[in-house]
Amino acid sequence: MSVDASRLDHLVTVIHGGKLCAADAETIVAIAQLAVDADGSEDTAEIRMFFTLGKAVFKLAGLTDTPTPTFAVDEDDDERLRSLAGQLSDADARELAYAVAHVLTIIDIAISPAEDRFLTQLRDALGLTPERAEELAQLAGAAITPGK
Repeated sequence: MSVDASRLDHLVTVIHGGKLCAADAETIVAIAQLAVDADGSEDTAEIRMFFTLGKAVFKLAGLTDTPTPTFAVDEDDDERLRSLAGQLSDADARELAYAVAHVLTIIDIAISPAEDRFLTQLRDALGLTPERAEELAQLAGAAITPGK
């Protein structure tokens, strides 16, 4: 699926109205990588979207020349998810992290059971209500659905 990058820029600015701090941007991108890895498969669309979203998140933080990093760590994914979620500085950053992760799980059209579990764990780690997570999922879906 091809997605217009300006739609993603719009999504991140709608969810996070102000400037994002560099530490939050890096943490959101690290969570995004966990979303890509959640189903254990290497999907080309997810990987391309990871880098596109990384640029949009970094742009919001004023890091326009920063390449989107990838993270290799020995930490258990569940522990890393909880740790990263706890590092985000405010509700807007937590909501942006969830929306970005959601986009990455739906870019290949279907959310696998492993991705669904990941999103539930992420929602809980971020302290989001199921209702707010659903609102963010709808915003994320609309951002990547043509004609919306």
